[in-house]
Amino acid sequence: MRKIVLVVLIVLGACSPRAELAGGALPDARVIPVFVGSTRVPDPATGDFADVGRSETLTLGRYDVAIPPDHRPGTLTVPVPGKTPDPKHDFLLADSRIYPGPAAFRADLARRIAANHGEAVVFVHGYNTNFAEGLYRFAQMSADFGLPGATVHYAWPSRAQVMGYAYDQDSALFARDGLTALLRMVRDAGARRIVLVGHSMGGFLTMEALRQLSIAGDRTTLDRIGAVILISPDIDTDLFRIEAHRIGRLPQPFIVFTSQSDKALNISAHMRGESARLGNLHDISRLADLKVTLIDTARFDTQGGHFNVANSPELIRLLRNWSGLARVLAGEQASHRDPFASVVLSVQNATQIVLNPIEKIGTAIDAH
Repeated sequence: MRKIVLVVLIVLGACSPRAELAGGALPDARVIPVFVGSTRVPDPATGDFADVGRSETLTLGRYDVAIPPDHRPGTLTVPVPGKTPDPKHDFLLADSRIYPGPAAFRADLARRIAANHGEAVVFVHGYNTNFAEGLYRFAQMSADFGLPGATVHYAWPSRAQVMGYAYDQDSALFARDGLTALLRMVRDAGARRIVLVGHSMGGFLTMEALRQLSIAGDRTTLDRIGAVILISPDIDTDLFRIEAHRIGRLPQPFIVFTSQSDKALNISAHMRGESARLGNLHDISRLADLKVTLIDTARFDTQGGHFNVANSPELIRLLRNWSGLARVLAGEQASHRDPFASVVLSVQNATQIVLNPIEKIGTAIDAH
């Protein structure tokens, strides 16, 4: 059976060529500046980040990503090796720089945070992700959701190989110090509210960093984190519980996006002899003593269900309507027209929201 699982992993990881960094953006392209902290080894030839190798030094940079004019929510078209980039269709770099040290990084980031009312969003990518893929994905999410605040990406040293799962697990642990250092830099740059977003194995790294801040007694940084969002987190549920207890008072809202049909997490659970990981959990009672909100996105499954939040145009449209989502998080479903959920289940502090697609979604949202 393990051989079958490995074959499935290879097939899932061989679907498309890997993204690469490329310039050539159109002069009038919409540009999203993404600040980067990375514990990947810098490429000595280009100064960008290599796809193999861990660095004990947190390297700091900024990458201005151009959104292609024909971009549609839920899609990510990127330059790949051996193909000429198309600025009308591909995410490309308008500019990039590596800072000489933390002071220059903080100063530039501080200006961006001040222009965004003291808010910042920090994204932590998942397993099997190279530097370009994590960067472009965060830019796509920022564009699709209209994310408020300065955008900051933590690029931890994934091997970016489908068979590198064990290496990536070790890398996530290796990368904890870098993420906590980056969060402190964001705080020191003037962020009054930090939204921390982790995808897949990046969710595990996110929890480990929060736990580490708690162990260090760093409530100053923890209290700046105004929300945590875990997307399809590849975390053992028992481990998540013990991490959450050690963190103590969890930032609110604390949202976990799940899908029981997530193919990647089903494989991850099967390899461990488990019934589920946190990101495909079906028994909310296991989190009953934690103040968390699970949002079930299974009805919006696309591309294997492992990143519905970024890949489903309909789900993106729903979640962009933050005021409507906030009502659901508060437990308000005033009428059958509510576009977000047909079911809200609560077990003590834990809440599960089951999202359902609706017809004429634009009309329904506009009515609210």
